[in-house]
Amino acid sequence: MFCLFHAETYKLKKSKSFYICTIVTAAFVFLMYGMLFMADNIQKGKLENGTGGVVVSINDKITDGEDQSIWDTISIADLMQQVFSGDVIGCILAIFCSIFVIGEFSSGMLKNITGKGCSRCSIYVSKLAATVLAAVLIALTGMVTVLLAGRIFMGPNVLSDSLLKNLPVYAGLQLLMVTAIVSLFVWIAQVSRNLAAGISIGICTAFLPALLLNVADMRFADTGIIPSEYWPFTRIASCPFSEITAAYIAETIFVAVFWTVLATILGIWHFYKTDIK
Repeated sequence: MFCLFHAETYKLKKSKSFYICTIVTAAFVFLMYGMLFMADNIQKGKLENGTGGVVVSINDKITDGEDQSIWDTISIADLMQQVFSGDVIGCILAIFCSIFVIGEFSSGMLKNITGKGCSRCSIYVSKLAATVLAAVLIALTGMVTVLLAGRIFMGPNVLSDSLLKNLPVYAGLQLLMVTAIVSLFVWIAQVSRNLAAGISIGICTAFLPALLLNVADMRFADTGIIPSEYWPFTRIASCPFSEITAAYIAETIFVAVFWTVLATILGIWHFYKTDIK
């Protein structure tokens, strides 16, 4: 199995999709900062309102020449959470996982590996481990870019002691959720074995269930149960940056382990039951 994982990491080093998705993640962060930078200059009257499609408004009224800087109203933590909120990181990981996993089927490489007598369980777990490693690196790239760009746009004082104290716990919880999300994407890719279908289903998985679970949240509002909090895509978007309790950490670990184990078992089972063409 170690040899298989070593082979997967070698493929990862040669994978163009990995580097492209990493660059796209960093580019998204700089785009986010760039829009805030333009909005700040518009608010200060240095740029015309609407420049680059950015409109600054307060109380639904477009304003110009405000003295207060936008950078005073946001923090690094807000921007860090923005990277993991919404569907951005989910879509990027869905695309990467589909390309990295499904490419093995289209190239015929998996058929050659299984023909040499390698265990299908070892093959699947090795591919999953390499994909998780890549996804963790992509997520860490987003975090590091937020910190570096924050220092550039907001100054060195933004890297406060409280930020650095909370960052390891926040990063650890988010990477646990990334592991669960990637496990789902690898399972989807292994089942579909078609690039277009894998990407489409993966992207839909990133945002459609969350919308449906919001309806379930309203249904169980009186009971105090929030079903959406047990879905990894919702949990990664709503993870707080500070004041994280031990109960929240334990619950997050449970959610991550549950979905990772479930998706892995289903993926291995399907991999055993289907032929490789």
